[in-house]
Amino acid sequence: MKLSKTNPLSWLSSLRLTVVLLSMSMYLIFVGTLAQVELGIWQVVEKYFRSIYVMVPFDVFRSLLYPGSEEHWPGAHPFPGGFLIIGLLLVNLLAAHAVRYKVTGKGKALYAGFGLILIGTAVTAYTVLEPATSAAIQQDVIKMMLIWTVPMTLIGVGCYFVFGNRKAGIVLIHGGLILMLVGEVITGIGADEGQMWIHENGVSNKIIDIREVEIAIVAGAGEGKEEHIVIPQAMIESADKDDTMIEGDTLPLTVRVDAWMENSDLLPTINGQDPTKVQYRAEAMAAVTGTEQRADRPSAIVTLFKGGERLGQHLLTTWEFVRPVNVEVDGKVWAVSLRFRETHLPYTLQLSDFRHDKFTGTTTPMNYSSTLRLEVPDSEESRDAFIKMNQPLRYDGKAFFQSGFFQQPLNRNLGTILQVADNPGAWVPYLSCVITTVGLCMHFVVSLLRYGRRANASS
Repeated sequence: MKLSKTNPLSWLSSLRLTVVLLSMSMYLIFVGTLAQVELGIWQVVEKYFRSIYVMVPFDVFRSLLYPGSEEHWPGAHPFPGGFLIIGLLLVNLLAAHAVRYKVTGKGKALYAGFGLILIGTAVTAYTVLEPATSAAIQQDVIKMMLIWTVPMTLIGVGCYFVFGNRKAGIVLIHGGLILMLVGEVITGIGADEGQMWIHENGVSNKIIDIREVEIAIVAGAGEGKEEHIVIPQAMIESADKDDTMIEGDTLPLTVRVDAWMENSDLLPTINGQDPTKVQYRAEAMAAVTGTEQRADRPSAIVTLFKGGERLGQHLLTTWEFVRPVNVEVDGKVWAVSLRFRETHLPYTLQLSDFRHDKFTGTTTPMNYSSTLRLEVPDSEESRDAFIKMNQPLRYDGKAFFQSGFFQQPLNRNLGTILQVADNPGAWVPYLSCVITTVGLCMHFVVSLLRYGRRANASS
């Protein structure tokens, strides 16, 4: 049955809608890039690209139209966010398939086509979902893509039987694009990133996320058996905004947030009672913009209580030279501090050597690399690992990338900075590229054969 112009699928599958959505995505990328002058890149990603809608301030155009101007422009206009545009593109693409790509196979060819598609899909799903297979192939991206080429070829042949020779390759190409769009949604919802800092001959299992902080209340610090209780940043900001107490059955203390500073600087002051001791007071600063190569340093002024007893007002800050506040409660000493959010892994990485090579006669980096030892307790998976730029270590669903280095202030030894990405959709772009490549190859071969037949017929 032919679809009428009033049928929803007719306008949902319209190429005009595709062009409009692609134009909107280009505008969103444009204003998101401009917004990085004032916002950090992660703030822009969350606000503009991983949202349903965004209010685009007119002020983002100021730096483009009037460079150097300090006068802020008021007002903003609403615009669809990245997730909404992705969703509409998916609907548009699926509707186009429902309208234009009909099943042409018949009889045994049709059944064989669906069978090959199911087999290829099952094999691909097995490589992604089965833990042992997934762990084996995630160490080598090239091997992973070569393995996927086999089931994708089966799916391509199945599409040939189901949709015909002219549309089989296009169906695969569109399938790769659909998977790419879905992968961004998976990444936006489930991905987490952080950094791991390890000095030479040092060991670490701690991932730090410099985009978020937490109040840590720790007992037994440095004794090997630490008890950590954390208060997340969202709860800190809410308590400051609503002027409420932070308390609960698991908290040994009640916390009142007297002042919260998203970014701060510390100014030294002399202790009036003991001039030999230096104290610090925090001063609020504007948040770091997207053009600055540094991170925010949040601080908070809090008052601690136990029951109805006031234990004192303290400055908690992410600046390293301010020590945690020690508070004794019911015979147990708790260290209270403000720190960047930490994740502790059940395994460790030990740095045995870090190299920072430069091009001869210049200060231009030629290579960053780290030689590490992965230690997994009670397991045979412990091994040596070598990480350099564009060659990460992949383990436990995480990718450890060489990000940078630091130098210790006392002994001047170098240490490595690893960017740790925990992304459940990390495999999606690679699989999408394989699907699209197989589809392009099929479409090219079919078109070449068809052109050859026409050329032979005309001669």
